[in-house]
Amino acid sequence: MSTARHLSGSADGPDWAGGPAVPIARVALAELDLPAPPAAAHDAAVQPDVRTDPVRGWLVGVSDGDRWGFWGPIDAATARQVPGLVDAALPRPGLAHPAGFGRLLRRATRHAHTGLLAVAVGAIELALWDLAGKRAGQPVWRLLAPAAPAEPMPAYATCFGVRADASRVAAVMEAVAETYTVQKWSAVVLGPDLIDVATDFVRRRGPGRLAIDFHGTWPPERVRAACAPLAGGLAWVEEPYHPDEVDKARPGEFGVAHAAGEHCYGGADTAQLRAGQVDVWQPDAVFCGGLMSLLGIVRAARAAAARCVPHGGGLLPALHLAVTGAPIDVLELHLLLEPRRSLHLACAPLPGHPDAAQLPPGTLPVPTADGWGGDLRTDIRLEFADV
Repeated sequence: MSTARHLSGSADGPDWAGGPAVPIARVALAELDLPAPPAAAHDAAVQPDVRTDPVRGWLVGVSDGDRWGFWGPIDAATARQVPGLVDAALPRPGLAHPAGFGRLLRRATRHAHTGLLAVAVGAIELALWDLAGKRAGQPVWRLLAPAAPAEPMPAYATCFGVRADASRVAAVMEAVAETYTVQKWSAVVLGPDLIDVATDFVRRRGPGRLAIDFHGTWPPERVRAACAPLAGGLAWVEEPYHPDEVDKARPGEFGVAHAAGEHCYGGADTAQLRAGQVDVWQPDAVFCGGLMSLLGIVRAARAAAARCVPHGGGLLPALHLAVTGAPIDVLELHLLLEPRRSLHLACAPLPGHPDAAQLPPGTLPVPTADGWGGDLRTDIRLEFADV
């Protein structure tokens, strides 16, 4: 587990004011439509299950007139929120401090603290951090903690997308277990065709190696019934309640840790996690409105004596924050999605990191490229439209 020895400040964020203000000359959107990454870009355990459909979405770009910072891909519904936010918060080119930029955006529009607007806030703020890192010639985490003696961070593997065939699931579970201490599957593995595979895995590998995500769509009583054959052997059950009903949870009702929080749209939403006495908090830097909001939630988790395991949709910001020593327990690596999420980067940090062979099993490398993960691939030609 990491500690908070490097970052100073209150529970709302560090004392650091964002370094030098960053000039913002342009904010723009560009549509991505890229061929799927090759199977070899994925973990060997899941290569037979890789998707071959194109990677589509949108990049948010923030420019100082010379360099660009990026975040994405985001979906079209989120991209549509960006122009209104920028118009309200930045009516003309100016300067912005990265550490306060998310707050500025959230207050520029009345409803920007939640939903798609909050996700758009996160994307714009993260693009500004990328620009700040590139201006400094440093990875973002170095802007936060220049002297931090960073080390690789432990990760758990999410296996969504694997073909739901008993022999295939059993093979992937075994292969992934050789590298990752914990692996997460959707509740399909508790269905009648796969429950024997799941229970056999827990019996052989021991408790705490398998987590199940119910995506907030199951009634809690059905979750309890489905988990009963595993007799408390799970690492955690994720979103056994709908995000609107997390506060109704009872401590220990599932016999294992209760994980939730990816749908926190800001620090105020953590009141539900506290009320439900959630054991594992899972904030996402994009969903919650950016890096500084993520840091506030991470510190709130520590104050609530909960583990913090950020959601994998914002893996790169969570990784950069974790290596500074922020109180993050472990990171989520989506074996079939992450290569698609970072496909636009020239120096995709995961999983094809050049030092991967030297890393301890089940860990993620300390980022070294400028910004979040270096510049865009040189073979990508994007048309940026100013917003």
